[in-house]
Amino acid sequence: MQKKIIPILIITIMMFALPIEAKTLKGEVKYTVKQAREEAFSNVEYTLPQSIIKANLTDPNYKENKKAIKLGAVELKDRYIEHYSDGGYALAYKNNMYIVYYYKGNGQLETVEKRNSLQTPTRTLRYNVHGELEEVSLFITPENTYIFTISGELKYHWVGDKGYDKNGKVIITRY
Repeated sequence: MQKKIIPILIITIMMFALPIEAKTLKGEVKYTVKQAREEAFSNVEYTLPQSIIKANLTDPNYKENKKAIKLGAVELKDRYIEHYSDGGYALAYKNNMYIVYYYKGNGQLETVEKRNSLQTPTRTLRYNVHGELEEVSLFITPENTYIFTISGELKYHWVGDKGYDKNGKVIITRY
C-alpha cells in the first residue's frame, strides 16, 4: 500500500513544483456601424440624475486645469484631463472613473458622460446639463469608438486621435 502512495505523492509534489505558464489571448472585436448602433442602444437610460450635474456646472478647478492643459499635462493627482481642438476639455476623477465631465473652454459644463464599464468594449451615454440623453457611444477599443445621436445617426467615428464624420472627413482632433 505504501509503495503505491509514494509515487503518487512524488508526482503530486512535482506537479505543484513545476512552473505554470499561461498565455493571454487577445482578439479584436469588429463592428459595422449598424452592429455598433444596435449594441450601443440596448437598454439605454434616457435621463441622468440632476445631483450628478448640479455639483459640476462650473469646473471647480478651472484655473488649475487650464494651466495643466497649457503645460501638456493629462494626469493630475486626482484626475485625468483630455483636451480638444475646439478648446473644450474632459475631466475624469480617479475616485469615480464611470463619470466624465465635458467642459467648454470657459469652464462651463457642457455634457456629462456615464460609462457602464472601464474595460472595452463599453458603452457610454452623454447627457446635457438638463440630464437629457444627447449621445450614445460604443468604445470598441480606446482607439476605435462609434458615437451616435439619440436618433441613431452616426455623429462621428473616432479612429486614434481623429474623429471622422459619416463621409470620412476629419471633424475633430484630440490631444
